[in-house]
Amino acid sequence: MLPLSFTSPASYAERFTDAAFWRPYVEAICARHALTHSGRIQAGLPGTNVVFIVDDRYAVKLFTPLFGGAASFPAELELYKLIARAPDFPAPALIAHGTLFPQDQRWPWPYIVTQAVPGTSFGETSAQVPLADTVALVAALGPLVRRMHQLDLTEARHLRPSWDAFVRFMAEQRSTCVTNHLRWQTMPAHLIDQIDAYLPGVEALVDQTTRPYLLHGDLNEDHVLGRFEAGRWRLTGIIDFGDARVGDRLYDLVPLHIGLFRCDKRLLRRFLESYGFDDLRPRFAQQVMNYALLHECDVLGPIFGWFPAARSIARLDELATLLWDIDQLLPQPSEE
Repeated sequence: MLPLSFTSPASYAERFTDAAFWRPYVEAICARHALTHSGRIQAGLPGTNVVFIVDDRYAVKLFTPLFGGAASFPAELELYKLIARAPDFPAPALIAHGTLFPQDQRWPWPYIVTQAVPGTSFGETSAQVPLADTVALVAALGPLVRRMHQLDLTEARHLRPSWDAFVRFMAEQRSTCVTNHLRWQTMPAHLIDQIDAYLPGVEALVDQTTRPYLLHGDLNEDHVLGRFEAGRWRLTGIIDFGDARVGDRLYDLVPLHIGLFRCDKRLLRRFLESYGFDDLRPRFAQQVMNYALLHECDVLGPIFGWFPAARSIARLDELATLLWDIDQLLPQPSEE
């Protein structure tokens, strides 16, 4: 095998879903762990790290150095081991892990192999999923996410039950927040101008008097899988724990509500009910809005396409109410 090296994120992106390019590396991993297969290898949904599905049986994920793979690999590996202690939790089982090249190389390309979860992502099929099935999915997700949040981290090495890593992460995001939104240019300029004054300092942003929880970190429509059974769309699994961290469970509501519920606050309310959420703080809407603004990805960008009227909102606190106040319901977003 030739060494894997990419000179830039752009050169990596060019090969990201190229099954022919990655085939010898995926086959080498399968051979190393005696995973027999017919040779059918296809790319998973685009994300940060390359994922290939082998014979619909195995999911092979390689971690790039370009997007925090050094931290993501041990966290995701540990999370699979933690999840294995939760009976019947619909996450893929860990099969194997290792490094493609020797550890003394500049980047050894760590990998994880899991079972492939049957079905397709909710994002790929949501247009065909009836509202009743979507509501049922949301109701099922509530207790599952609660179970994940409450996994015992006493013996964890990377996902330690401490606020320290989350506070550092929030401090980093706080320092680059305005720059990120100026680069993305998806939020109206007058709202970007308000970010610095809107966001509190990190010491006020994170309530360290409460318990930190295990977070998925990116639980959106791409990472919830299901399929139609007897005419109903049913959940088959939750995938991709590469953004797992320990912190404020409100942070997990951001990709859920925006990336899966499409800002339908009826679904957010149903999720909170089924979760048994007991943390609707007096400033709930503002707090979750803080995390949306501070997110690593441009999670707020799509909102201004779904709800064009949102571009005329004058203040960030009004946008927070629009998005997160479950007592004030929104119309369903446009399908265009």
